[in-house]
Amino acid sequence: MSWSWDDVKGVVAKAAPLLGSALGPAGGAVGTLIASALGTDDNPEAVATAIQADPDALVKLKALEREHERELKRMVIEAETARLAEINQTMRAEASAQDGYVRRWRPTFGYMVAITWLVQSVAIAWAMVGAPENAADLINAVTALTPMWGIALSILGINITARSRDKRASAGQDSRGLLDKLTDSLEAKRHG
Repeated sequence: MSWSWDDVKGVVAKAAPLLGSALGPAGGAVGTLIASALGTDDNPEAVATAIQADPDALVKLKALEREHERELKRMVIEAETARLAEINQTMRAEASAQDGYVRRWRPTFGYMVAITWLVQSVAIAWAMVGAPENAADLINAVTALTPMWGIALSILGINITARSRDKRASAGQDSRGLLDKLTDSLEAKRHG
């Protein structure tokens, strides 16, 4: 098997979750740190082999995580911040686009989810009233739709949150989320 840092991440995360999560967004830098701690070459294949061959490897990784906890947390936060900044940049480009559809895809999606939900609910009620003997089969069919609705409603929730944040930002209000504010508060306390 050819290993990648993403493959190694799962193995590392079992013993050292923070180290594993940092391995994802900051793969190369954290991979080098892990390879050094295990005394092996700086590549995913060598690190995976070292973890499999050494029974104490996971203990070493846990110690490495404790030793570099602050830096690892910073790396994870910076990687997530960069990811969110890129998403926000895309969303700002959408909001300022001259094409009406690009600007309005989120509200359109919201209306379509609401209309689909209404039509489906009416159809289910109609079917249950019209053929009550098939109610059990209908309930099972609706249950099978749960993952689809879970995805659609999750996307809708993200879109609503993003749109609200965009409106606050365009009104000159603080558009940071709860996690951003919490991180800033903790950083201020740590340095203050």
